[in-house]
Amino acid sequence: MDLFVDQVVNGLTLGSTYALVAIGLSLIFGIVRLINFAHGEFFMLGAYILFFATAQASVPYPITVLLCVVGMAAFGAVFDKVVYEPVIKRRWSAQLVATLAASVILSNAAIVLFGGTQRGAPTSFSNQTLVIGSVHVSYQRVLAIVVTLLAFFLLDQFVTRTHVGRAMRGVSQNREAAEVLGIDIRFIALVTFALSAGLAGLAAALVAPLQTISPTMGALLTLKAFAVVVIGGLGKVTGAIYAAFFVGLAEAFATVYISTEYKDAVAFLLMIAFLVLRPRGLYGHKVGI
Repeated sequence: MDLFVDQVVNGLTLGSTYALVAIGLSLIFGIVRLINFAHGEFFMLGAYILFFATAQASVPYPITVLLCVVGMAAFGAVFDKVVYEPVIKRRWSAQLVATLAASVILSNAAIVLFGGTQRGAPTSFSNQTLVIGSVHVSYQRVLAIVVTLLAFFLLDQFVTRTHVGRAMRGVSQNREAAEVLGIDIRFIALVTFALSAGLAGLAAALVAPLQTISPTMGALLTLKAFAVVVIGGLGKVTGAIYAAFFVGLAEAFATVYISTEYKDAVAFLLMIAFLVLRPRGLYGHKVGI
């Protein structure tokens, strides 16, 4: 029973990471109509902000979390201007290649700047354990799950109650009509990139203390987040949230009851199954194989 509870917590922690990253990916696809294959590098850069702030500068953890979110949101805005804006009027294939190139450039730049050595950035919460009966859970995992749920609530309030959030929904539903009504499409794209990168930075601040940090850590995460987005339904934030926790739990239980060797294959096997049996995902439109 203890093993089962441990895997539920591990699965929810994984799901929190996938959800925060996949939501950003889903927002970009739903509003900008772009699959950003450099999105995992946002998480990687946020993890390095965490490392240098906590391990090198001894910045208090709450301030570090804020630095990760704000720093990556600013980077997302720069990414929009430098990578997306030059190809905004080009075909989707050119835009896709631009994000792939950005992914390669960012990961290799990180290797040059930070080295290829794996690093760790544990926090005080990583070493403290919540004991419930015979179950021991790291406070960092509990914090990751709770803050992720709070972030979802705040994101929902932003999208439904603010002028910019409603404009984002309008662009997602009908880009042409939104433009006719006077909505600044470029500004909305800028906000979307900043918001998605900020969420990736939050994911890094919450989960990176539980794992090693390296320049290549974002590549696999991007693919898994894309699988989560497909399972949830392309462009559907709610579907991405449910799919992320579903994949996280599936991975956690596969690690224990099947083999750790197949852990990284779970998300892709589930994606293939959904493409075959339910191509539109949990909430989205049909995407095909």
